[in-house]
Amino acid sequence: MEYWFIEKTQEDAKETCISLEEGMGEILRKCGGRLKYFFQSISTKVFVIMLILVLPFNILAIMLSRAAVDSMIEQARISVKNVMENYVTDMQNNMQAAEYLLWSMKNEESDGLTLARQEEGNDYQAARIRLYYKLMNGMRLADGTDGYFFYMKDLDDILVWDSTFAKRTAGEEFVRSEIDKGFKAGWNLNMIGERPAACLFIQIGSVIYGGWLYLDDILSQLENDIQYEKAEFTFAENPENQRETAVSAYSKKGKFYLNACLDRQEIAGNISNVYMMMQAGAFIALFLIPVLYMMISHLLMSPLKTVNQAQKRLREGDLDYRITDKANSIEFEYSFQSFNKMADRIQTLKIENYEKELATQQMELKNLQLQIRPHFLLNTFNLIYTLVQRREEKAVQDIVLYLSEYFRYLFRSGNSLELFSKEQHLIEGYIQMASVRYPGSIDIEYVYDPEISFVRVPPLLLHNFVENIIKHVVKQGHMTHISVVGQYDEQGVTFMIMDDGPGIGEEALKELDASMRRGKSDGSHIGFSNSLRRLKYFYGEEADIVITSETGAGTCVTIRFPYNLEVQDEAFDCE
Repeated sequence: MEYWFIEKTQEDAKETCISLEEGMGEILRKCGGRLKYFFQSISTKVFVIMLILVLPFNILAIMLSRAAVDSMIEQARISVKNVMENYVTDMQNNMQAAEYLLWSMKNEESDGLTLARQEEGNDYQAARIRLYYKLMNGMRLADGTDGYFFYMKDLDDILVWDSTFAKRTAGEEFVRSEIDKGFKAGWNLNMIGERPAACLFIQIGSVIYGGWLYLDDILSQLENDIQYEKAEFTFAENPENQRETAVSAYSKKGKFYLNACLDRQEIAGNISNVYMMMQAGAFIALFLIPVLYMMISHLLMSPLKTVNQAQKRLREGDLDYRITDKANSIEFEYSFQSFNKMADRIQTLKIENYEKELATQQMELKNLQLQIRPHFLLNTFNLIYTLVQRREEKAVQDIVLYLSEYFRYLFRSGNSLELFSKEQHLIEGYIQMASVRYPGSIDIEYVYDPEISFVRVPPLLLHNFVENIIKHVVKQGHMTHISVVGQYDEQGVTFMIMDDGPGIGEEALKELDASMRRGKSDGSHIGFSNSLRRLKYFYGEEADIVITSETGAGTCVTIRFPYNLEVQDEAFDCE
């Protein structure tokens, strides 16, 4: 009793859970349907469009203004950077010229070589004076640095020339100070007095020479060229903090940077009018929302309701209903006309489809009647009986299996067209059965293009012609050769069923062709006539069957119809 109570309780709990699940499922389905209707409704979409036009408009205006400002600032940065790079290039050219002048004075001028030997005497002093004036003349004739020096370490003698100092003691003090501190070879940033300068120090043996280029002159010229009052320019070993309006130009020879800091507000001062125009446009769009909604309702909603009502009447079976309202636009006028034409076409197609379906059923029925011939079944049963008497069980099994596949193919095929691979399988089975009946009298070959396996054909179309050869040509004791060829190309599909039998006379062949093309529904040659009708039904008027024959040489039946594998495969995939 206790076990029964527990089981009963468990069953009740399961039923309750199932009921809850079904109830929740029904609620979710209803909610899902309402949500789907809400999101797919054109009213919802119009509302969303309104929101898109209004709410994000201010954000869009700000973004566009921001983009305009950013673009203006970027253009300013590029312009300033180009000017700065020109200055850096000129400065580097001056550095290169100074290096060449100093090198030539040191290594090619006799006075420079005399100083490099550092031998005190009259020759040394004379060379010292001549080299001084040569440096001065070299600076005047070519661009270079603002100052030069030669320091003879063994004699503690220094030769300084500065184009800007009234007294040259500042330059001499700077050079001695840097040598005492331990100078860094090459070009470096330094301060000479209170002036920033790019300084060059080169030491060869006990001779140290170099020069300097004052940078404050470059900065002053750069400020005059750049038309921004708040722009700041500096030279530094590292670039400035890469803010949005910071620009840097690098000197490869000096290994330092020319930096510029631009004021964003100064650059973007004229863009304020754009902000005001954007905001005014946003307010105008806000006031236009009701007008826009009424226009959309008149232009879209009303005609759509008319079309939906017409489609509803058509679905309810009112095939005589037509839209008589006048459309408010050429697009909907075209839609109204298309609906009316569609309704007319539906009425016509309904009759045509009914007649076509009736014709198809009659055609299939006739084809089945052709296949299920009493003499065919009687001959097959007689063959089975004979084989049973001979105790050829394997042959009997093969024939029974063939009949099973034959009738399954006839009655259980769900499509009007079948893959040729199924047709080929049935043909092969039929030839095997015929070979049992006519042993040693049939030799058949199959030659197919690879694409033929994927072609769809009406069931038993080729089988009928192969069966016709077995019926009228094959005889016991005489070898009959049969060839079945399938070809596929851009123009379509071609099948050829050939035999080397006695052939058909010219008059009989003409009568057969004429009878086939007249489409006789009864009497002789009904198989040929029905096959041609089925072929044209499925593939159009371009499809054709051509019979050629030569007495004593054999007969060839050529079946040709247009076919595109890609189009046909897509059509069957859609089905």
